Amino acid sequence: MRRLGEIWTRPIPAERSLVAFAAVAVTLIVAATVLISIPSRDPGELSSEAMVVEQLERTIERGAREFMVGYLALIAGQGEPHQVTFATPELKGQLNRPARVPPAARHRDQRVTDARAHLASAGRASVTVAVEVDRITFPVILQMVLEDGRWLVEKVGAE
Repeated sequence: MRRLGEIWTRPIPAERSLVAFAAVAVTLIVAATVLISIPSRDPGELSSEAMVVEQLERTIERGAREFMVGYLALIAGQGEPHQVTFATPELKGQLNRPARVPPAARHRDQRVTDARAHLASAGRASVTVAVEVDRITFPVILQMVLEDGRWLVEKVGAE
């Protein structure tokens, strides 16, 4: 290490300094040219795995939205249990039970404004759906499961 220090502090003769400068400059230019010529992925472009995950999340979100349209109509007394799609058979059984609907709920303006899927594990997902009722937005959490190639809601709400 001491020898390196000696070499570093040793003065370079004027005729060699031009050669040393040219060698360093050529090395830097070659390195820059090589790095520029390497093709790179567009930063805005998603990898194929990320594209698959995003497409899967969009599919799950569509199912959650479809479910919520029927579910909101049902709990407002404006729909029938058979109109609720994308529900597991167990959940459909629970929805078939008669529910008491307050008269005020029948006339509420309600709609789904957003849905965000989060893959939990293989065959399971959680979806947060934003529901607007009379200009007040609140989240509804749906637990979804993959059954027979379809994403179905198995539970409404989080526990």
